[in-house]
Parts: sequence; C-alpha cells; structure tokens
Amino acid sequence: MSFLGMWCLVPMKAEAITRYAPELRPAIEDEAAHPTSKDLLRWWQEVGSTEASRHDFVESAAPSALDERICLVYEAWNHGRDESLPYLAASARNSFPAAALAFALGPERFAQLPGWFGDLILTPAQVRDTLPAVEHAFTWSPQSRPHAEHLLTAALRDEGTRADIDTLLDGVPPVWRAAAEAGRGLLGAHFVP
Repeated sequence: MSFLGMWCLVPMKAEAITRYAPELRPAIEDEAAHPTSKDLLRWWQEVGSTEASRHDFVESAAPSALDERICLVYEAWNHGRDESLPYLAASARNSFPAAALAFALGPERFAQLPGWFGDLILTPAQVRDTLPAVEHAFTWSPQSRPHAEHLLTAALRDEGTRADIDTLLDGVPPVWRAAAEAGRGLLGAHFVP
C-alpha cells in the first residue's frame, strides 16, 4: 500500500507559538523521552547511517507525536503562519522526509537540531538561539554533500527528485534564518496526511 510522507517547517507569529505550544511541545518532548526513542538514538549512535541500518532507522523514526495531532498543527499553521516568509515543505511517496533527512545528516549532526525528527515548536528566542547550531549541522564540504545526497536518496527509497534532495539538504537554514531575522517562531511537523 502506498502512502505519502510529509515534513513542513513553517515560520510562525509569536502569539501562535504561545497559543499552541502548551499542547504540542509536551507531545514532542514525551516522544523524545520515551524509552523506545532513547533506545533508537543509542542504537543509531552506535551503528551510524549505514545501508544495513537504513530501513530500521527510517521506519523507527517515522512520524508520531505531531502526526497524531495533525488537525491541531493545521489549525496552528492557518492561524499563525507568517506568509511573508519562506517555508519548507517536502514530501516523499512511501518514505518519511524528516527521518530520511536525519539519516542523511547522521547522528552527530542530528544531535545539534532541536525537536524530534522534524517535530518542533520554537519561540522566536529559541529560533535565534538555535540558528548557529542549525547552520553548522547543514554546512557541507565537497565530500560530505555527495555522501549526504547518497544517504538521503536511499532513505527516500529513490522517490526523491533533485528538487526534493536540494530542499531537504539546503532548505532548512534559510527558513530558520528568515524566521530568526523576522522575530518569528517555528512549527515543524512530520506527518502522513
């Protein structure tokens, strides 16, 4: 059976973050603190992003916390999105874009990012504070970029286009930077519509 995995990262007005964070943030934190989640991170740090670990990793990092609350996430985006700023939207048939991106980043780079596999809700101050780490995580060398592309393509099960690959590997810092400069928060969700 076919499905569509999506990940969106959207700049939000501060008042919308304040309104929706009390319900969304605990769900993300609970997911990250769950023993199964901790086991996943520990295992991934030990084995890394390899061909042997790819399938188990992507399936284990599938959408969960905000996928179960996607109607509330849609409501938040409708009420609080800053439409003047860029946002990120990535989709993949039969795969999960945020999990695939995490796999391509690897455990060390991924550890620099807030949230849980694409699920995050950050205040404007948190966006500003985390920007340097996000920019660092997405800084590519001539050697690391092709390797990340290879891992991402495999994790997307060869369903990602060139635009999808570029959006995922290069699109996060500009959205984050625009939100930081505009004094906006961010709401990211990894889900199956």
